[in-house]
Amino acid sequence: MNDARSLVRWELHPKSRVNRHRLLGKCASFLTLGVISAVFLAPVVWMALTALKTQREALALPPVWIFEPQWSNFTRAWQSNDFGRSFLITTSVSIFSVMLTMLLSIPAGYVLARYRRRWLSMFEVGMIFIRMLPEILFMLPLYSIFQTTGLFDTQLGIVLAFQIFNLPYSAWLIRQFVAEVPVELDEAALLDGASVWQVLWHVIIPTIRPGIVAATVLSFIAVWTNLLLPLTLTYSETPMVATTIANFKGYGSFDWPIMSAAAIISLAPQFLFFLFAQKYIVKGLTLGAVKG
Repeated sequence: MNDARSLVRWELHPKSRVNRHRLLGKCASFLTLGVISAVFLAPVVWMALTALKTQREALALPPVWIFEPQWSNFTRAWQSNDFGRSFLITTSVSIFSVMLTMLLSIPAGYVLARYRRRWLSMFEVGMIFIRMLPEILFMLPLYSIFQTTGLFDTQLGIVLAFQIFNLPYSAWLIRQFVAEVPVELDEAALLDGASVWQVLWHVIIPTIRPGIVAATVLSFIAVWTNLLLPLTLTYSETPMVATTIANFKGYGSFDWPIMSAAAIISLAPQFLFFLFAQKYIVKGLTLGAVKG
């Protein structure tokens, strides 16, 4: 009897109700996150399973869940349709494109954050406006310019083309990170005799390193997964992964296992890049989110 009274008393206690609501809230949050994760991971899992099947198993209805893995599909994908060469070229283009983007966006973001001028504000708005425009608007002018200048179907040309879209966003992102750094740090370094470039290199960059890593990862993914630019500005000399995978289709048919294997291979650099930089990405994306 005493135990029942104690249980009723505990259930009626305001603190117990708060704890119960908090527990239910956590369970609901975990359940929601689990459902969202499942929705986003389902296509990747399906693609990975398809990459291990034969063509007949991949087209079977209902789907085949028990099968002998065809690991040779990955070797065939690498050797088919010049995919291995396009993978290496895409890696080279992504690295040099990201390096150029960060080399220009870091000082640009610093200037936009520290030197508030009317023309700079107009420049910042124009830069973001250009980034918001659909890529297709730039394709015809870029194609004409690249054909005239000899940049068509070259790695240099595609690296420069990616700056139109990656540089404005990265510079704006870096500007947000620099704005969170107290101006007093700059002033103290300048009083000690440091130049503006020394302040940028020794004060700002170490402070916003997580933000720089986050911007680097986002730029890398934007280059690696882009289809429209390589489809318009490259042909046979500079094949990219996205266009090569699209070319796996045949006349009226698709080799789904080989195409899926190539897609899984193309995901590997992004996954590894994100895995090794995860700590800095989380810090960078949350930089400045909490003040005080």
